[in-house]
Amino acid sequence: MGFDDLEDAAAEQDAEDDETETQTKSMPEATQTDRRPEAQSTDTSDDWKQHPAFPYDDASQEAIYPRSETWDDFEDTLDFEVKRQLRDAGLRDIPKREYHEALLELAMENPERLAELVKEGRKE
Repeated sequence: MGFDDLEDAAAEQDAEDDETETQTKSMPEATQTDRRPEAQSTDTSDDWKQHPAFPYDDASQEAIYPRSETWDDFEDTLDFEVKRQLRDAGLRDIPKREYHEALLELAMENPERLAELVKEGRKE
């Protein structure tokens, strides 16, 4: 047919897009800063602000499946409230894994409330 070359070009583009998407989704390499041991010099009281809470090597990638509206609300809260409080404390450029870690710790500290929210979600 006259469109064979068009189909081949589209297939090539799809393959390139899939490769780019895979590269984009892969976890970034840990930097030398992330691998520093916990025992750092205590020259300044703000030394803890200069390093991530934990290195990438300690992270576990797991999927979560919130509703789109819930995720949007979460990101708004994170952007407009949580990050502002952290900036006020002198912290910037926090990796997402640290927010997710704190979120899970919050849920573990409040299991009754977590159960309530699950039950409420079932009623909707």
